Amino acid sequence: MCLPIVTFFPATTAMFGVLREWAMKKENGVFRPYFRYFKENFKSSFLVGIVWILVVTILYIDFQLISQFSATISTIFISLLFVLGIIVAFMTIYLFPVMVHYKLSFKGILKNSFFISMMYFPTTILSILIIASMYTFFVFFPVSFLIIFSTGSYLIFLLCYRSFKKIELLTQKHKQLSENAAS
Repeated sequence: MCLPIVTFFPATTAMFGVLREWAMKKENGVFRPYFRYFKENFKSSFLVGIVWILVVTILYIDFQLISQFSATISTIFISLLFVLGIIVAFMTIYLFPVMVHYKLSFKGILKNSFFISMMYFPTTILSILIIASMYTFFVFFPVSFLIIFSTGSYLIFLLCYRSFKKIELLTQKHKQLSENAAS
């Protein structure tokens, strides 16, 4: 279902939707939930995809332009772009899991992806290590593309889901404390 650029984000969102179903032990199938998530999230994931492609393109163009500046100015701006690039990478880890787990607006998806990536920093780093391992494995064993990306995505979703459950537990505790304080 993944056509380059056109449906990459909706297809990836649908894959994470299926992985969510498996992690929550709600569904064992693949095709029915995949197409349901593909259809449900097409518009929002396509929009997020366009924005994400624009952000990454702007970062890349800025990096190319700034590298032509003098050494001092270039170092300062490249450092800022590096930090922005890290933030985008961190948010990307949680982008798809947040999109399928929570029903949020575009702004809510971005905001929650950012905050969760910062709140659960060790999980974010572990997810990046999984992605780096997937890429390395793929480079040395190209035929592994048949299973490596879905396996790695499943591991990443399990980590994200663990973070989501912690957030939900904290939310419930906060709600209980608020109710107890009110009474």
